Amino acid sequence: MKLENITAGRNNNLNLIRFIAAILVIYSHSYPIGTGTDAGEPLMRVSGGQIGFGSLAVCVFFVFGGFLICKSMLRVRDGKTYFKARCIRIFPPLIFVAVCSAFLLGPFYTNLPLGEYFTSAGTYRYLLNGCMVLQHNLPGVFENNIYAGVVNGALWTLPVEFLCYIMCYVMYRLRLLERKNLKYTIVIFAVGCVGVQILSERGIPMVGSMIRPTVMFFIGMLYYLYQDKIKMSWKAALLAAVGLVVSTGVGVLGYMIYVFLPYLLFYLGYATKKKFAGFGKKREISYGIYLAGFPIQQMICAQFGGQMMPLVNAVLAIPLAILAGWLIWLCVENPLKK
Repeated sequence: MKLENITAGRNNNLNLIRFIAAILVIYSHSYPIGTGTDAGEPLMRVSGGQIGFGSLAVCVFFVFGGFLICKSMLRVRDGKTYFKARCIRIFPPLIFVAVCSAFLLGPFYTNLPLGEYFTSAGTYRYLLNGCMVLQHNLPGVFENNIYAGVVNGALWTLPVEFLCYIMCYVMYRLRLLERKNLKYTIVIFAVGCVGVQILSERGIPMVGSMIRPTVMFFIGMLYYLYQDKIKMSWKAALLAAVGLVVSTGVGVLGYMIYVFLPYLLFYLGYATKKKFAGFGKKREISYGIYLAGFPIQQMICAQFGGQMMPLVNAVLAIPLAILAGWLIWLCVENPLKK
């Protein structure tokens, strides 16, 4: 069974997988938010610090993103239409969450007088998050939490995601998505990743965090471009799952995740029985959950005196984040579809 034979239409399990990934992000974040460090996070501990459940979940988003965005680019073949669709999807919910954080969350959790909070430049500078200029702090907010001052630490992936959209468009314009040119595309991409890694090691450490999600996005693109060649089978999927477990145990998950995880995800997303194909078809709330989860977790932690057991934080935050994701869909995402 070839991948191209099972990816047409929307009869798949992607929404469920993305929903689970969004929940995993909250679970993973509960460790630094509750204790100040992610050292106790189960996957971080088992993998020897190579990767946590949050990073794994981000890989899920980017692999499927690369596949679907490449599909969109080659379907519309027009930059204006392509970027309009991307911007409508990503920016309105982001702006909504940034505004709510600054003017609803902030006043309740700041330790400053309200007059000082509302006249502080930092309050309004936080709104730059709505255009992906990352601002982690609001004046006086969460300063007594053990993970001090950070309002929404999950937003860092969004500029990376948008850069991946640009990368896909540039590759299309340069005809690097054509099968005959893909060998050059892969070489150029690999050289670019090496360059980014060098910059990371030479004093710009933040750019290093871009590599894993960007590589996953590119792998997702390759799965789309080679879908007529990729065979899907339960035996190969089982081998991929075993490979992930073994790689974790021997300390090479950080490298082998690029080989095993994408295949397993596409098998689970498309090749398994579509029992959950209807999940999220009308209300796809994983993006809203992702955006709202971190500030909700910080609010809960503040209510518990600034630090708490991670599992308690996650258990309390997950239903609230699901509710927030639904509200974001209801108030922002759904109206834009009409």
